Amino acid sequence: MQAATGLLLPSCFESSTTGWGGMPQMALSRNFLRRRDPRQRVSFTAILECRGVSQSVRVVDFSASGLRVDGIQGLATGDPIQISFSPDMVLAGEIAWSVWHKAGIKLLPALGETDPAYVFLCDQAAAIEQLRVRAIAAIAKERAGSAGHSGSGSL
Repeated sequence: MQAATGLLLPSCFESSTTGWGGMPQMALSRNFLRRRDPRQRVSFTAILECRGVSQSVRVVDFSASGLRVDGIQGLATGDPIQISFSPDMVLAGEIAWSVWHKAGIKLLPALGETDPAYVFLCDQAAAIEQLRVRAIAAIAKERAGSAGHSGSGSL
């Protein structure tokens, strides 16, 4: 979209009425505000299928109502999909948005907290958080050890 100044604006902004000085007033579009549920980070490979064509993707975050995936090819907003975490754990949804090799998937229906797929996703997120905490602890321990040895030692 182009503003009155000739600048290209991201699609998350919609031009509304013209404000003071002839500059358009901007309002956030509904697409920008589409997330309702908190997201959690994950990182694992899944198989995404659309119209009989399968591809391997990386699931990078999730909520009860959707997923974000990297590594997609040839998908567009509105495409119906199935995503498999394992042979017996397959979810249905549709592409909510796609940019380059990334996409948001709206799950149909949304997951409940007791749904096996939601439990699996939460376990994946907990494992990533545990690794993050361990890495931070290891760095802190290393820095504390090197700080204790760096002084000249006064008597």
